[in-house]
Formats: sequence, structure tokens, C-alpha cells
Amino acid sequence: MNALKENQINYLNIGLMLVTAVLAYYFPFETFLLAYAYLGPLHYLTEISWLHDRQYYSKGKWDFMVLLIVGVLLSYAAFAKDFGFSKDVYDYFVEMNLFDKLLVFALFASILFALVKNLWIKIGAILLLYLFVGGWLSPERAAENSESTTVFALTALIPTLIHVYVFTGLFMLYGALKTRSKSGMWQMVGFVVIPIVLVFALPVASKGGFLSKFGKDAYYAKGDGFYNTNYLILDHFELIEEQKLTNKEYLDIITKEGNKSYFVGQRIIDSAKFEAHVDSLQKIKGAPFVVKPMPINMANLAPEFQYDHLLYFFDTSSRYIKSINEYRFEPMPRSVMKSRTKKEMDAHIYYSEVGIMLMRFIAFAYLYHYLNWFSKTEIIRWHKVPKVRFLAVIITWLASCIFYAYDYSLGLSLLFFLSFSHVLLEFPLNIISIVGIGTESLSIFKNGFKKPIQP
Repeated sequence: MNALKENQINYLNIGLMLVTAVLAYYFPFETFLLAYAYLGPLHYLTEISWLHDRQYYSKGKWDFMVLLIVGVLLSYAAFAKDFGFSKDVYDYFVEMNLFDKLLVFALFASILFALVKNLWIKIGAILLLYLFVGGWLSPERAAENSESTTVFALTALIPTLIHVYVFTGLFMLYGALKTRSKSGMWQMVGFVVIPIVLVFALPVASKGGFLSKFGKDAYYAKGDGFYNTNYLILDHFELIEEQKLTNKEYLDIITKEGNKSYFVGQRIIDSAKFEAHVDSLQKIKGAPFVVKPMPINMANLAPEFQYDHLLYFFDTSSRYIKSINEYRFEPMPRSVMKSRTKKEMDAHIYYSEVGIMLMRFIAFAYLYHYLNWFSKTEIIRWHKVPKVRFLAVIITWLASCIFYAYDYSLGLSLLFFLSFSHVLLEFPLNIISIVGIGTESLSIFKNGFKKPIQP
């Protein structure tokens, strides 16, 4: 492709970034949802087809099968949950933390696929790699890993924001450096600056902003949507504004009627003993709440609050009276709770200032990720495929659009394999881009920003 055409496409992409930013500013949830449902599947299908013709940028012809098998396993477990079959398979994946293990394994294995040609070296390294990942992300290390930002990025952000924004940016940067394109570098400036302005410089109307019923319902998608991803990001990076709970509100959240046993720390307290503790606690003068004889739902407490802190409320012996914490007779921070009510989460995700800022970025990252792919058709040439395959792509895409239009949650479930597998199959290309950026940067450092002579 000649330089003029390439420059036109690069400047077109800067314009697409601006359009994307405007849509993400006014309609962050709807922009994301519509882009994901109607542009996303076409992107998955065309990119997988394009990668297939390029051997998935792997050194070995069949390397991609490892990534595909990971996609099949994860999809089967997800389908088992969504459609209610083989529940024991899904439970096993959760119990053994296989969702995280397989994802991280696929990412690290892709380094071998992209850079190593010798089959036996790859087989040996993959076995050692799986043992390493299995130990690192074992259930026994769950508490430690839950605090790790590295683990959070690898397991929660790699298939979402890192894929659509960071890896897209790396692919664009590699192309600009490889061709020594000044317009490509200006495109990179826009790619970084525009979302910064969108998220941090433009005002946020946490009240009165546009949010349709479709936006709320589809984003939650009966509990299967992206709702939880937003909350995990806000929670992990401590972006949720601190709240104070009264002791009664605290007890209302951690208690749940209907259970027959009462779990406190590592002990089980029977109903009679629990009620005796409640009676004694109610007799404490000045208690700022009324305790009802309801069982404790330990699953709702963060680990550090599952012992003496909670025991005090239900044991008035001198041992626990001596360990009174600072929240005993005053409202306590909401952060002591591991889980929150749906109403609270809605407030953070849909209406808080930081929640809207995050959603603007998500909407920008996803929509531009798709637009960038389709705008560079003449450069990438993903459309140059056999007619039968292209027809199959179009038919599958139209069917996916129907699924999303009928029921957004159903669309997410049925398209999970394609959406997740295209992330996995792209990993070797992501590695190639990273290595290529280093190689081209070194060449520019030595020779200056001039187009290399083609052999």
C-alpha cells in the first residue's frame, strides 16, 4: 500500500477515535453494549479467519491447537453454568481455579509458540510452565493472590481491557514503527491522549446522565454480563468511596435467615448457644442496635474480619470483651464487608463519578478496538478469504446479532466460545508485536526515524 493511502487511513482513525469518544461520553453503557453485540462477533470471526491464514503467528503449524483446547475447556465450563448441565464440571473448575490457571497458562505458552520452533523444547517447557502456573494459582494461595494486582491483571484484565486497549495499541505502534509512519505515530498520540481527556478532563454528571433501561438490564444481563467486571476493577483498585455502616446495618448484611447452623471463625455454634449469646448481648447497656436471633452468613465477610471482630458480637465472655475493636460503638467502614447488595453495587457502577469514568474508558476501548480493525481492511486484508468461508462468517454474524437482539444474556452465553477463543488465539500475535516494538525501537535508536530499505 502506498504512503498516501496509509496516511489517509491513519488520519481516518484519529477521526474515529474522536467519534468514539463523543459516543462514550454521552452514552457509555449503550455504546459499549451495542458495539460488543453487533461489531464484536464480526470482529471475532474475521480475525480468527485472518489469523488462521497466517498460522496464528506461531512457529509450529499445530501450536494453535493448545490455545483452542483451552478455549474449548473454558467454554464448556461456562456453558455448564449458563445452561444448567454438568454442574459438577463447573464446580470443579471453580474449586481448582482452572479458569485462571488455563488463561494464564495460554498466555505464557504463547511466548513459546511465537518464539520457539523446536517441538521438544516447547513440549518440555509447556509441562514445566503448567506446573508453575498450577502452583502459583492454586486454591491454597487464593487469599494471597486475591490481593495481587499482577494476578488480577492476568486473570481479569487480559481478556478484557488489556486485550482491547493495550494489545490494540501495541499492534498499532508496531505497525507505525515498522513502516516509520509519522501519521501512524500521530495516531498513537491520539490513542493515548483522547481517552485521558475523555475520562479525566471532561465533567461527570453522576446524576441526570443518560442511562437507558436497556443499558442497565443488558449490562447486568441476568448476572452474566460485564457488571461484575466493573465492580471488580473498582473494588480491587480501591476506587469505591468509603461508606459508614451502623452496627445494625452491619448485622443485617452478615446475617441470613433459614440456616440451621451458625459459623463463627472455624467453629459451629448451634442455635441454642447462638440465641444465648444474643440474649446476653442485648442486655449490654448502651448497645446502639437491636440484635435479632439470625444466623451469621460468614461468606459475606472479608477474611480479616472473620474471627475476633465478629466473635465479639456473639460472645460476651471477657476474652472477647478485651478485644473490642474501634468500630464497636460507632459506624464502621463499608470495606469490612466482602460483598455488597445489588442496590449498592448499582450505585457505584451506574451512578458514581468513578464508575462513569471507568465506563467511558471501557466504551472507548471496545468500540475503537472494533473500528480500528475494520478501518484497516486494506492494510490487514482480512477480507481476502475464500468466498465460502466469507459467506459462513456473514451467516454466523447475522445469527449472533439475532441472539443478542432477542436476549443479551443468551447472546453472551452462545458467543462466549468465539469471544474468548479469539483472545487466546491472538496471544502469539501480541507477543510478536511486543518483540517487534523492541526490535524497531532499537533500529530507530541506531539509524534514526527513516524508512528501512526493503531487501
